[in-house]
Parts: sequence; C-alpha cells; structure tokens
Amino acid sequence: MEPQLRENRHRTVDEEPSELENSVEGTAGGSYFRVLHIDDDLDDRALVARELRSEMPDIAIVEVADPASLEAAFERGGFDLVITDYDLRWGNGLDILRRIHHERPWIPVIMFTGTGNEGIAVEAMKAGVRDYILKSPKHFKTLCTAVRCIVQRAGVERAVSAEARYKELFDTVPVGLFRSTPKGEILDANTAFLEMTGFTNLDELLSRNFDELHPSHQDFAAWRDKLERDGAVACVECQFRETGGATRWVEIHAKALRDPETRQIFYEGSVEDISQRKGVEQEREQLIEELRAALGRVRSLAGLLPICSSCKKIRDSGGQWNMLESYIENHSQAHFTHSFCPDCARRLYPEIFLDAPQ
Repeated sequence: MEPQLRENRHRTVDEEPSELENSVEGTAGGSYFRVLHIDDDLDDRALVARELRSEMPDIAIVEVADPASLEAAFERGGFDLVITDYDLRWGNGLDILRRIHHERPWIPVIMFTGTGNEGIAVEAMKAGVRDYILKSPKHFKTLCTAVRCIVQRAGVERAVSAEARYKELFDTVPVGLFRSTPKGEILDANTAFLEMTGFTNLDELLSRNFDELHPSHQDFAAWRDKLERDGAVACVECQFRETGGATRWVEIHAKALRDPETRQIFYEGSVEDISQRKGVEQEREQLIEELRAALGRVRSLAGLLPICSSCKKIRDSGGQWNMLESYIENHSQAHFTHSFCPDCARRLYPEIFLDAPQ
C-alpha cells in the first residue's frame, strides 16, 4: 500500500521497467527532466521526492534502492541527473560517482548524504561530483536549489543545441531558404540561396530587396500579392537575376507568418533551382513544334482526280495535264521506280519468253 500512496503523493516513477519505459524519457527524447535517486532509505527517498516535486512539478524521479534496480536503471539510461547517498548497504556513492563519470560523463551527480565527512567530500569533488550536500532537514532546500540550477542549465544547453542543429540544417540543405518582410526586405537566407543569386556575402544580399532579384517586377508582385491574399504560395515559377546579369529559373514556395513577440508579419519560404528542368521542358516543346511542322508538310492525295482514259495523264488545278508519276510525286511523299510487269515484258520482248511457259 505504501508504494502506491507515495506514488500518488509525489508522482515518483516506480522501478518497474514497464512504467519507466512508458511514462517518461530523459533529455534524449522527452519533455520531462528525469532524476535517478539512489538511496536505500525509503523515508529519505520519500522526503527528497516530496521536496523536489513541490518545487518542480514536471520533474520525474526514478528511485533506486538496491543493486538490481541500479543495474536496470543503468541499462535503460535516459536519466538527466543522479542524486546518490554515500553510505549504502550494498556499496558507496563514490563508486557510483566514478562509474557514472566513466560511462556517462555528461550526467551531473549530486551526493546527498548524512554520513560523509570532509575527506569523502574531497574525494567526491576529485571524482567530478557537481554538488556535495549534507542530508539534513535544513539542507533539503539547498538540494532543491542545486537541482533547479541543473535543470535550468540543461534547458539552456538543449536550446543552444537545438539552435545549432537548426543552423546546421539551415545552412547545408540544398534548397534555398529565406525570410523577408512583406516589402521584400531580405532578413535571412542560407548558403544555397546565396549561390542561386550569385552573392558570396550574406550582408551584401541582406542589403538588397527581393524585388531586385527578379528581372521583371511583375513576377515578384504577382507571387507577393497572392501571398498577401492567400497566406501561402506554392510552385510559383519565375526567374532570378544573378549578380553577373545571368538569369535562372526557380520555383518558390512561401507562407506568411506572424512574429509572436513583435506581432509583425514576415514571409518565410524556399527557392529551388529548376533551370535544368526548364531546359528539358523547352527542348521537349521545341521537338513537339518540329514534329507538328513536319506533319504539316506531309502531303496526301484526296478527292476526285481527273485522269485521261487513254494516256492516263492527270489534269492539275491549273488545267495542265501531267504524267501520272509526276503528279503523284508532286502531291505526296511517294517516289517511283520503273520496271516491267510479266505481261508487258512478254508483249514487248517476246523473243526472250518464246520457250517460257505461259
């Protein structure tokens, strides 16, 4: 009954693996800050949990009371801070501190003990302990303050790390990214955007207006007006003018956002170089036009043809009589080769066919 009451009062995570896996995560992937509390005294663990939870409601505490629980916690990992007693029935806090420093040197450790002395404190400091606090009623607030400082520092470090990851992604993604004002003032851009515009210096680009990147003012005005009207634009094809005067085809995707602090509207979007695709499309269109022109030049015969019943000449539209071969060649893609059919050959050259069977 006691563990259940303690969990309800302090929202302390039990040592069972199923609850640990399904309830909270450490800084590697969750919103909770998870503390691993190592102490074989049930009452002391309850007091620490109560004090920490009263100061920091979102903190998650994983309690360890024996070697098996400690090994299971180390195997699962995911904790952000370790609070350990020094004098444990099955070991001491210095050994735990050294192990954590060896296996997970980034995890801060606080030694909260009532049986230590100056020598142990010095050894703990040498082993890398973050804080050494004596376990007494008046020092519980000191423990809370130390934990709060570590939580705050971890939050700052996570924010800095997230900003660094975002900056790395922003600068290395092979698609141009930008942020600008509705008037076209460029606020930020990544390396790919610089390459598309031919600029080598970001400050030089930021001194220009988005309108200046378009050979035609109408192109910029068209997608900007749509963005103001609809809040977003997608697959807008237009041209960019590089610093050297050359142009390239790009495809713009953008949306209008509002800064939560200043309440100002700004545009954020991406620009993709589609010059190669446009070149392929233009080649295809040119080929289609050439095929259409070729088909238009194909001549065919149709309708009634006036032909002489005797000599087989054909009268053209101008009233002239033309040899059959000439007329067909002039009015179609056909050409003639000449030979004799068997009947004509026998009639014209009977001496060749005297002995041939009829």
